[in-house]
Amino acid sequence: MNSYYFILEVEPQLENPLIAHVSRAVVHIWVLSTDIKEARDTSLRFLKSNHWEVTEEKDAHLLTPEQIDGLGAEDSSNYQTAQSEGIHATFNYWHRSE
Repeated sequence: MNSYYFILEVEPQLENPLIAHVSRAVVHIWVLSTDIKEARDTSLRFLKSNHWEVTEEKDAHLLTPEQIDGLGAEDSSNYQTAQSEGIHATFNYWHRSE
């Protein structure tokens, strides 16, 4: 399986408990998959099941061995989590007061 990386802008849906405090977020998602379409679909299902709506896809690509070797500590940890669990997401939130 290959490792794919997505950066997506998302908004919480009414069912999302964060909606009272968060207006939007940028999520970085690492996904193991056989192709980018399947990886994108997996990412979208994950977000939908957690009550997030994608408003924009900012980046999507297959990670190269060089990119993986060059990851910093935090990204390397995120990559390793995705390797063991199949998917990993990190959210950067915009709070309603911002």
